[in-house]
Amino acid sequence: MNFREILTRDHPEPLRPFLPEIDAFAKHAHINIFDNLLRIIAMTLGLDEGHFVKLNDHSAEAETFLRFVKYFPRPEEDEQKSQNVWLKGHTDFVSLTLLFSQPVSALQIMTKDGKWKWVKHIDNAIVVNIGDAIEFFSGGYYQSTIHRVRQPPDDQRNHPRVGVIYFITPHDDVELEPVMESPLVQRADLGKLRFVGGEVPTMEKYRKSRVMNYGGLQALRPGLQEGVEVEDLGGVVVQHYN
Repeated sequence: MNFREILTRDHPEPLRPFLPEIDAFAKHAHINIFDNLLRIIAMTLGLDEGHFVKLNDHSAEAETFLRFVKYFPRPEEDEQKSQNVWLKGHTDFVSLTLLFSQPVSALQIMTKDGKWKWVKHIDNAIVVNIGDAIEFFSGGYYQSTIHRVRQPPDDQRNHPRVGVIYFITPHDDVELEPVMESPLVQRADLGKLRFVGGEVPTMEKYRKSRVMNYGGLQALRPGLQEGVEVEDLGGVVVQHYN
């Protein structure tokens, strides 16, 4: 659900009594967690601490949203078809993603040496994924978190898995180009390597292209690395990891 629409949009009947609590939760996460993380990122890049806070606020120009997900155990036939992968390796198109830790494992991240590693559950912890927008803004100094969802380990396989995930995105009219005022970005100079033809897309163009192609409606082509497939979406070379 979009941050601005929690109290006004139609929701399923069982959810409605909890909307005030969900709204307060979303505002707390945005103001006290997201904004502080964005300030830290801006300061590490040598920018004014409010630089990214302004670009990622919850105004009408931004598509920030909170998601509740429940995964159920799947038939063995489906697991074999997907090789136990529920969502193949990818990066999020947003600025940052918050994943509130829960006890049934399924999330994995790709390490620097190209191996998948389980994300350990810690009570009351939050997993923070860097998204593509921050990678572009930082000229590659911060890199998007490559992650996937797969079948839980044997001892958790028959339990449903509940996820609470909060995505924050820049305003739709923001161009996803490196912030050249940053001394670190000037030295990195990596921000345009994934752009198609050197043209810098807006957040709206990139976001809509990623959302519309969710599920792989467009044919993928082999990437330069083994096990990586790529496609051009919204002016960006998007990579998928098998």
